[in-house]
Amino acid sequence: MSSYVDSVLAEGERIVHRAAISRWKFFLSYLVGSLFLLTAVGAYVATENHAGESLAMVAVPLVLGIALILSAVIRRQTTELVLTDRRIITKRGLISRNTVEMNLNKVESVHVDQSLMGRIFNYGDITVVGTGSSLEPLLGISSPLELRKKIGSIAQVVAPKGT
Repeated sequence: MSSYVDSVLAEGERIVHRAAISRWKFFLSYLVGSLFLLTAVGAYVATENHAGESLAMVAVPLVLGIALILSAVIRRQTTELVLTDRRIITKRGLISRNTVEMNLNKVESVHVDQSLMGRIFNYGDITVVGTGSSLEPLLGISSPLELRKKIGSIAQVVAPKGT
């Protein structure tokens, strides 16, 4: 199955950079999901001789833990952020799809917001501001400064002459 971005590229358009959402953005989901899984294991060990009680005490935290972790993995894997030589393309969602595209000649500025943890683990939020509108903030992007640098270098090449 090809990615959404690969299916919408114009003829002659090439991908310059693919960005990804950092795993750190989902750290809390992974942590809480893992705690639920550990709770399920603990409940299973504690009630090993009581089958009726064991099923409910194990099933609920097990299902919650798997759901939390799986939800985070799906959200990360179904989000695409691609910089081409002509535009920025973002896509979110598995069943329903939310896409935004901005031509690079419309980019006015790129804002990067990194918390202390973001600076330590190299992730942050990026907002691309363009003429007339801006992209929604792209939250938890890995290597945001590298993406900003690439957008800036490509946008200068694409910018209309005389500006």
